Amino acid sequence: VYYEGRTYEVRESESVLEALVRGGASVRFSCRKGSCHTCMLRAPVQPPPEASQRGLSARWVEGAHFLPCIAHPTTDLHTEPPAAAASVDALVASKTQVSERVFRLELEVESSFTWVPGQHVSLVRADDVARSYSASSVSEEDYFLVLHVARVEGGALSPWIADELAEGDVVQLRGPFGACTYRDDDVDSPLAFLATGTGVGPVLGVVRDAIRRGHRGPIRVVHGVRAHAKDYAEAELAALAASRENVVAIRVVDEDPVAKLFEDPGLGPGTVLFLFGNPDAVHDARVRAVGAGIRRSDVRADPFDDAREPWPRDREKLDATPADPEMWEALDRGAKLRAILEEFYTIVFEDPQLAPFFHNVTKERAISKQYEFLYDVFSKEIIYFGLRPFNAHHWMVITDELFDYREELFEGVARKHGVPEPLLRRWMAFQERFRREIVKARARGMIVEGVEVKRDGFSEERLLADMVCDGCHGEMLEGEIGRMHQRTGQLFCARCASRVQSVAPPPA
Repeated sequence: VYYEGRTYEVRESESVLEALVRGGASVRFSCRKGSCHTCMLRAPVQPPPEASQRGLSARWVEGAHFLPCIAHPTTDLHTEPPAAAASVDALVASKTQVSERVFRLELEVESSFTWVPGQHVSLVRADDVARSYSASSVSEEDYFLVLHVARVEGGALSPWIADELAEGDVVQLRGPFGACTYRDDDVDSPLAFLATGTGVGPVLGVVRDAIRRGHRGPIRVVHGVRAHAKDYAEAELAALAASRENVVAIRVVDEDPVAKLFEDPGLGPGTVLFLFGNPDAVHDARVRAVGAGIRRSDVRADPFDDAREPWPRDREKLDATPADPEMWEALDRGAKLRAILEEFYTIVFEDPQLAPFFHNVTKERAISKQYEFLYDVFSKEIIYFGLRPFNAHHWMVITDELFDYREELFEGVARKHGVPEPLLRRWMAFQERFRREIVKARARGMIVEGVEVKRDGFSEERLLADMVCDGCHGEMLEGEIGRMHQRTGQLFCARCASRVQSVAPPPA
């Protein structure tokens, strides 16, 4: 395998990723079994093994991308880092300041570039700095792609958009991305929308799209704003509410919009819930939705996270969780809990999407640690001395979709064991509270005494005792220098590294 000017020998039993890691290549990875897509590479010369493209979108497959963790090539393979998403030019047709901090952009894009309201695009500056903004217009009805951009002090792109970008300038767009969109089978469902700040932009588009497509169910919109922006989008929301009897729009100024949204007693199973804006509000609404019995597949969320990675709050959340004697009794003071976990982890360890995250972990250990954790939560009798949710999952790249998949499996097993529905909703809402600590786009470091310690790549270690190489399984003698992968703890001998040659790859 050729990668970044070097060649790596792939053994018969190895994947491409295993060969690259053994040889000391600088590659990102997480699950190592095709679930997370963190390690994705591109094969620009020969087609990669077909099985190594499992689960990739058509766009990535057409671009010759593949997953080296499940790639077992039978011929030489030239590889390179994944390609950036293709971009198109967009002319800034108009730029209007609609509140103290918010600007409305109308962009003229080529006719082949289409979007669905609720999707987002990456706006790219000439120096390749990019940020995502959600579409507010409807491509079938509107000539321009409309974006609402809030000026964020210290932001990487929004101050430039607010202060320097001018009408007539050309920017680049990548995308569109996302699936927080109206769908044909939503036509009779109650729709509920939570928007904070510029989150109202995509809501205006999605509601218009629903009306355009003949939506028959009720539509309820709650928009939370600060006092300094109390007039922002007020007229547009009022016009939507006036256009149809089934549309209700509520503005909440300097109050909790999530509480206002869930004042509606009709919010429950069957509701399709759209969430746009402040990530804390989106997170709180997700928790409330699970407790209300709204299906996870009916929650379409787009939290407007900034470039800074969120700091975990799992200690705070656990400390604020009181004992739940009613739940504990319903779980037969632990007996039913263990039975649920035993069945659940039996499924997990056979599941192709979830099993990879338990690499080198026995099923019994997984059951025991989760049992002790939940024993503490429900009974407040301290028997768990393991890691809190963030540190336990810090290296795992887990998507919202995979988190939902895991929770739905768990909920199904708990329901099968007879956990009463009100208690089950409470239990699942508790687990939902840790989504932000677990879901992430890339691996994070552990939090140790308030500091994030990132351990990746390799270090050179002098052996204090004889050991066995994790690559070739050959003997490593005391005093030798080995290469240790900082996160996995795998130790490789100098002989494995010597099989890597620095050469110029053949021309494509």
